[in-house]
Amino acid sequence: MSAFRQSLEAGVDAIELDIQRVQSGELVVFHDQDLSRTTNGFGSVANCSLDEIKRLSAGAWFDSAFKNEKVPTLQEVLDLVSGQIMLNIEIKNLPHSYEDIEEELMAQLEGYDTNKVVVSSFDHRVLKKLKGKIQTALLMVGAPSSVPDYCADLGATYFHAQKDHINDDVLEDARSGSVKVFAWVANTDRDWSRLIKLEVDGIVSDDPENLMAFIQSIKELEKS
Repeated sequence: MSAFRQSLEAGVDAIELDIQRVQSGELVVFHDQDLSRTTNGFGSVANCSLDEIKRLSAGAWFDSAFKNEKVPTLQEVLDLVSGQIMLNIEIKNLPHSYEDIEEELMAQLEGYDTNKVVVSSFDHRVLKKLKGKIQTALLMVGAPSSVPDYCADLGATYFHAQKDHINDDVLEDARSGSVKVFAWVANTDRDWSRLIKLEVDGIVSDDPENLMAFIQSIKELEKS
């Protein structure tokens, strides 16, 4: 939760997060399907109850100052953000499949400002099930032969592409169908500079504060 709080304080435009379902049924915010890399636990998220996962440290791996950080539930993040900025919620559904997770997400978002939510997934079957219900983003490595056609079939209005697979042709193709293109994950000045020159619609970064400072420096140069 510290990262989300700091992101809000920094004034970012949006927060990206990943959701999975624990054995007891709750949706939690967690990237890996295995617990061992970013917690002091082991085994899979899917086989862990909420009580069990809440006993783990989700921050000690990063720095001892964050040893008391816990794995948050989606609801805890929704309560924190409360519609202040956009949320990009990625449904982790591959290789482990959480049956009907998209329906559970929609139920949890009831009463939340879904104009401030975009749902993405590498499992494009999930996006198709959400067609017409909420804003969705095609998430993939590489690009389909026709970004607008593929997005239209899924009901997606965003294309979240791996940064190295974005070029002028991909952007021109996407824009012909009014599809917004976001690049992931860009963390260096070199990547930021290239993507800004391409005029992508958004950049996903692990270093938002320095990205924002980089963008501001470009604006100041353009004014001078």
